[in-house]
Amino acid sequence: MGAGKTWLGKQVGALTGLPFIDLDAHIAQEEGATVATLFKELGEPQFRVIEQHYLLALTATNPRLILSCGGGTPCFFDNLAFMKKNGTVIWLDPPIAVLVNRLQKEKDSRPLLKDIHADQLESFIQSKRADRSLYYSQAHMHITDAVPDPAVIIKILQHG
Repeated sequence: MGAGKTWLGKQVGALTGLPFIDLDAHIAQEEGATVATLFKELGEPQFRVIEQHYLLALTATNPRLILSCGGGTPCFFDNLAFMKKNGTVIWLDPPIAVLVNRLQKEKDSRPLLKDIHADQLESFIQSKRADRSLYYSQAHMHITDAVPDPAVIIKILQHG
């Protein structure tokens, strides 16, 4: 959350000419409801089923694309193994202070943050990062820059 997946994905997509898709935005468009609404109305388990459906469908119809997935996507079912087998997985991991600053401004649009008080945000982010790091640490690349350079990412991807 707040790591810059969508921003970086758009930049890399524009520079490479590959289609860029934000998985959460795609789900919202297809389902006719925001991710926050789907979370609230269906619950997280059912949302994760829907999320996996679109992950598989998008990659089946777009074998070469830049996909920004939600922060929880790699943590459910066999999504991470699928993503690693079918592409290059990048973990964007900016400093906690950067995430707190970004997410403070976006709390209302983030289902997992809506009930988190401002003074609890940093500890929530640290806890969520700790919970998910088992999955994230399996990514092909780990980027810790606050604002990664898209051109550098492309060069790394092109030259392995």
